[in-house]
Amino acid sequence: MMLMIGLVLAFTTLFLAIMTVIKGNTKTIAMMRVFGYSQKECCKAILGGYRPISYIGFALGTIYQYTLLRIMVDIVFKDVDGVPAYAFDFPGMFLSLVTFIIVYEILMLVYSDRIKKISIKEIMIG
Repeated sequence: MMLMIGLVLAFTTLFLAIMTVIKGNTKTIAMMRVFGYSQKECCKAILGGYRPISYIGFALGTIYQYTLLRIMVDIVFKDVDGVPAYAFDFPGMFLSLVTFIIVYEILMLVYSDRIKKISIKEIMIG
C-alpha cells in the first residue's frame, strides 16, 4: 500500500512539473531551435536539470516514509497490542526505485518528443 501511495504521488508531481516546465519554456525552446540547437540539446537544457532533483526527491521521500513509519510504530502505537514490528523493506524500495527510474525515463523520452513538435511559427505568431 505504501509503495502505491508513494508512486502515485511521485508520478503526479512529476507529470505536473514537466507540463509546467514545458509550457513555461515554449518560447525559449522555439528560440533555441531557431538558433540551431538540436532537439537533444533543447531537452537537456530544459528538462535535464530536473533528473538529479527527482532522484534526490525519491531518496528524501524514502527517508521521510521510513521515519514516519518508525515514529508511528515506536511512539504512537507502542502500547497497542498486536502492532507488528516494522523493518525497512529493501526489496520493496529497490522495486519502487527501478519502477520510478523506468517510468521517469520513459516520460522524459515522451516529453522530449513533445518538445520536438513545438511549432516555431505558432509560437512566434501567438
